[in-house]
Amino acid sequence: MLQHVSRFIAAAALVALSGSATAAPVAAPAAAPGPLPPDVFAKSHWMELTRADYDAALAKLPENLHWEFATSPKRIQDLLNGLLLNKTLAAQARAHGLGGDAFANKPAGDAERALANAELKRIDDASRAAFDAKKAEYEARAREQYMIDRDKYRRPEQVRFSDIAVAIKGRGDAAAHQRVEEARQRLLAGADFATVAREYSDDPKVKENGGAMPLVSAKQLAPDFAKGVFALHKIGEISVPIKGPAAWHVVRLDERKPAGIQSFGEVRDAIMKDLLDRYIAQQRQLRIEAIYRDPDLQINQPAIDALVNHVDSDSLKPAASAKSAASASQPGSPDSAGRAPVSTTPSATQALPPPAGRN
Repeated sequence: MLQHVSRFIAAAALVALSGSATAAPVAAPAAAPGPLPPDVFAKSHWMELTRADYDAALAKLPENLHWEFATSPKRIQDLLNGLLLNKTLAAQARAHGLGGDAFANKPAGDAERALANAELKRIDDASRAAFDAKKAEYEARAREQYMIDRDKYRRPEQVRFSDIAVAIKGRGDAAAHQRVEEARQRLLAGADFATVAREYSDDPKVKENGGAMPLVSAKQLAPDFAKGVFALHKIGEISVPIKGPAAWHVVRLDERKPAGIQSFGEVRDAIMKDLLDRYIAQQRQLRIEAIYRDPDLQINQPAIDALVNHVDSDSLKPAASAKSAASASQPGSPDSAGRAPVSTTPSATQALPPPAGRN
C-alpha cells in the first residue's frame, strides 16, 4: 500500500506552505484514466510530474553528490513531494489568473516556485479575510483563553531607566569608571540627564534617545547590572557606578512597575495574533492534505522506486583473500554470491503520498 507522507515537503521549494478552506482552488477538468508513461511519476487534473522535473531539480546539486542523494529513499521522497506540491499550487495560481509577465522570463522551475508562492499569498490573504469577518467571535475566544489561564500572562517586576554607558574597551577599567563618576557628579548637581548622556555615553543610540531605555525585567539584563539597577527604589534616583560586562554605567530610575498579571487589554493583540497564526496554519494543512488526497492523483510507483540506488552491504566487507580482492577491484564485478555490488532495483519505500483510499 502506498504510504501517505504529507509531512515530507521540500522546505527549499516554498517560502511557506498554506491553504484555506475559504479559498478553495477553482475546478479543473478531470484527469484522463489509464496507466502512466514510464517517464511520468505522478499526474492529476492540475499537473504532471515527470522524470525531467526530477532531473532538473537534482541538477541543482553538485554532480558528485547525485549518486549519494539517490541512495536515500527519504531524500527522493522529499524532493518529489515538494515538486508535486509546487507544481499543483503553480497550476492553481494560473487558474486564478496570477500568471503574467512577471513570471514569463523566469526559468521553468523558478517560475513555478514564484507562482506557487503567489498562490500561497492569495490563500493567506483569503484566510485573514475570513478570520477578520469573524473577529468578534475570535475576540470572545481570546478573552475566554485569557480567563482560563491568567497565570500564563503573569508579568515580572519591571523598571524603566535612563542610562549612561562608558565602554571599558579602549579606555581601560579605571578610566571608564572615572568617566562615569564624572557624569554622575554632574547629574547629582542637577544637570539634564539627556545632555550629560550625549556628552559622556558611548551608546550609539544616545543621540536619539538621550539614554532613555524601555521597560525591562531583571532577566533581560546582565546579572550584575540588573542587581544595581533594581537596587533603586525612588523615581529619579541616581545610581552609584555599576559595572556591566563591557562598560561602566550610571542610571536614573524613571519608572518601577510591580509584578502582576497583565490585563486583557495588554495581551489582547498577542492572543489574537496567536489565534490568527493557528487558524492560517490549520488552513494550510487542509490545503496540503487536499492536494495529496486528490482522488484523481495517479502515482507511477515502479518508476519512482527505480530512482533509488542500492548499495550491497556485502560488497563493503574486507576481501577474504587476494583472489576475492582482485575480483572486487573490477568495476561491476559480482561478489561471491554472484551479486553486483550496486544496483538500481526498485525500492520498497513509497516516494509519494497516494490519493485517499488507494492501494
